Amino acid sequence: MLLNDFYRITKTENKSGNDIISEIEINPEHEIFKGHFPGNPVMPGVVSLQIIKEAVSLHTGKDLMLKQAKNIKFTAMIKPDIFPVLSLKINCLETENNEYKVNARIYFNETVFLKLSGLIFAVNDNN
Repeated sequence: MLLNDFYRITKTENKSGNDIISEIEINPEHEIFKGHFPGNPVMPGVVSLQIIKEAVSLHTGKDLMLKQAKNIKFTAMIKPDIFPVLSLKINCLETENNEYKVNARIYFNETVFLKLSGLIFAVNDNN
């Protein structure tokens, strides 16, 4: 889990049972940025996906895993020295078999960094 180490949630708003709107603050001193890339830190795409998964996990209270990514678009680089605060907007609709249809984006004002449509499922859910 990257929460509280790589990033922290500074604000969360649930518009409805299916929507998550959060503001996160990136730790620009995190080890990841020392290797990706030295002198020109950029947040790895896989970290963006992990942040979305963690946000949905916190929202549902379940341990989750990405099952399918139907559409992922990385539209801009996230540089922590320029964009230390980001917004997440996620719609997660529970389907059958403890799965969640997810549409998400990571953005700052008008700059969209990532758009995702996919399917996330609950791991070891005994409900």
